[in-house]
Amino acid sequence: MTLLAALPLAGCGAEDDRGAAPDVTPVAEAPAAGATDPATVDGGAAHGLSGTDLAWLQLMAPMNDRTLLLLELVGESGDDAELGAFAGELALTHAEETTRMREILDEAGVPDTNPHEGHNMTGMVTDDELAEIAAASDVDAAAREALHEHLAQSAMISGSAAENGSDEATTALAAELAETREGQLASLEALDA
Repeated sequence: MTLLAALPLAGCGAEDDRGAAPDVTPVAEAPAAGATDPATVDGGAAHGLSGTDLAWLQLMAPMNDRTLLLLELVGESGDDAELGAFAGELALTHAEETTRMREILDEAGVPDTNPHEGHNMTGMVTDDELAEIAAASDVDAAAREALHEHLAQSAMISGSAAENGSDEATTALAAELAETREGQLASLEALDA
């Protein structure tokens, strides 16, 4: 199973039996040898990208976009100066990563679309979540929780894409992002201490 096939299990509306999004996403397996990847077949949009590469890019770019909205909210409405500074740093890295992801998609001839639009996925900040955080009695605490989920989920997904993808630029960026997210997660946890 490729990451593309595993992504619906990552929380695209998936809920556990308590009605909450699952905490753990299955790690994708590499495609079977000789398997035909629909994203790379002649006539497919993603020339040179495997299904895993394409799935990761098309998930992480919107995840970053949505997180940038949260980071902006923290800067505007939060009271914790340290968290605000951390959010500013995250915004810079997220914007730079997203630019690089979109460059890879553009070079591969893939349209800049979000196949996950409207899906409630672990690590993806939704409009409802943004509204809840903005209305929370403690914006900083609510934002920390959402940031923790985003950083942990994107680190895990990126690590899987780095291991199972095939495009050199994509897997290098995924590996870099996984490492960056682990460091950012540790920094966030240090702020919580």
